[in-house]
Amino acid sequence: MRAIRSVAAVLILTALFPAMVAAQDNPEDQTGNWLIWNGTIRTSQKWSVFTEAQVRLWEPASNVNEIFARVAGHYNFTPKYMVGLGYMHTGVWSYEVETDKGPTSRENRIYEQLGFTQDWSRTVLEHRYRLEQRWIQESGDTRYASRFRYRLQVTTPINRDKLEKGAWFTNFYNELFIALGSAPEFDQNRLYGAGGYKFTDLANLQVGLLWQARSNADFLRLQFFYTHNFNLFD
Repeated sequence: MRAIRSVAAVLILTALFPAMVAAQDNPEDQTGNWLIWNGTIRTSQKWSVFTEAQVRLWEPASNVNEIFARVAGHYNFTPKYMVGLGYMHTGVWSYEVETDKGPTSRENRIYEQLGFTQDWSRTVLEHRYRLEQRWIQESGDTRYASRFRYRLQVTTPINRDKLEKGAWFTNFYNELFIALGSAPEFDQNRLYGAGGYKFTDLANLQVGLLWQARSNADFLRLQFFYTHNFNLFD
């Protein structure tokens, strides 16, 4: 019961955030919402395909900000170390632009990443390093940019000794983005906290809040994050 109450408190506080920020003067500063689905399709002990789709909203339930899809191939050297090569396409809408008028910008992105995990008692630490090559289309022009990202994620089961079916858990991460050019410079930082539940060993749902700090603005974003993996080789 204590675990259920802890997670329920996280979810209730998260749900209250839109009301807490609704009085802000700038409508773009309202708490937005990221609806996320991803899944890893494991084809062998070492190889897998990662897929992801997101709909990002300027407001909790309306006003599309971004729609993107991602696919990547992952190779696991060991159960704890992996490398990946991926592609992502996204369309971005400015605030209060109708979706059917088409995005105000598009981006095609290729990325490479290295990830590894560490066990610390019941907690799992995940380190992810990612290098991105980005082609951004705006007003008929295409510009190239590259970026480095590092994420440290901390996941802890509450009512189980490990992350397994029936486990309530907390998930926190911080991710730093550095724009690469003639001189590296700060791009953004994302700080995230969530509570979640594992329905099966392959599926879980997280509900949380993200603080996205950019060089010229910062935003609060709700997140509803569903993961469903598949094993094709067992």
